[in-house]
Amino acid sequence: MESVLQWGLDFIRFVQKCASPELTVIMRIITEFGGAAMYLTVIPLIYWCVDEKKALRFDVAVLISIWVNITLKFLLDQPRPFFAGYDPSVGIVIERMGGLPSGHAQTSLVLFVIIASWIKKKWATAAAAVICLLISFSRIYLGVHFPTDIFGGWILGGAILCGYFLLSGKIEALLVKGGFRAGMIACAFLSFVMILYLPSVELLMPGGTLLGMGAGYCLNRRYVGFMSADYIDRIGILQRSFPNIAKYLILLVRFLLGITGLVLIFIAVGKLIPQMSHADHIYANRNLFGFIRFALAGLWVSVGAPWVFVRLRLAGQQKEQ
Repeated sequence: MESVLQWGLDFIRFVQKCASPELTVIMRIITEFGGAAMYLTVIPLIYWCVDEKKALRFDVAVLISIWVNITLKFLLDQPRPFFAGYDPSVGIVIERMGGLPSGHAQTSLVLFVIIASWIKKKWATAAAAVICLLISFSRIYLGVHFPTDIFGGWILGGAILCGYFLLSGKIEALLVKGGFRAGMIACAFLSFVMILYLPSVELLMPGGTLLGMGAGYCLNRRYVGFMSADYIDRIGILQRSFPNIAKYLILLVRFLLGITGLVLIFIAVGKLIPQMSHADHIYANRNLFGFIRFALAGLWVSVGAPWVFVRLRLAGQQKEQ
């Protein structure tokens, strides 16, 4: 294994021979397309502005990918290229957790391939491939991953994509058939499994978010009936004269309102989280508040913001019978 890592370190040094301040800025920007900010923006965008059913399936796939990735990072505990004993000088960006598998490579593959599959165009597939390759290359350029970390991320991402394309429709059909109670129990059980092994607070994000999104989706179907694809015809002359402008204006207002609420939730709950301490009870409280923060964020995305959209007549409504 050490010989493989040494080869990877040599490859990183070779890539960094072309490094420059301008290229480093570009690579830092590219790498963010595979980070948390990207999927925490894309998931609400799809739910509010494209299709809430697709968004839920997409959300589950992405969150499971993140959970698997973080769990394996701690179980495998593989080094980063800049760790002591390798070459600290290659670390343009510093990361805390282990390197294998690459979360950026894995999650970007899941995210962009699923989106490309919805568009069903050759250019979308090509664009997804290019974006995934650029994100993965940026991780090597920035010195935060060995090439083997990237390969591991791709393999896991491919496995999760196979599960998504084979099982997501069947699972959704079972939940719909089982009704409101079955859906609530299923998302609570999956969330519990996700936080059962908790080596780090990072695992609170996928577990809490999935609980909030899943429960909120069930609550929405039963009590709110928000439909993201119904653009409403209640804005008078603008809708009659400029239907496309009206549609995109509504979607923009939805997104801005929703994101504002999401940011406020993170800020408000963050103020309540106790300051870091070595005391066990304080650490337990931080875990609890962290989980609640992400669960509330998921609830806001899946049922809170949709309720606001329906009340403001920015979306259609069709409750589950």
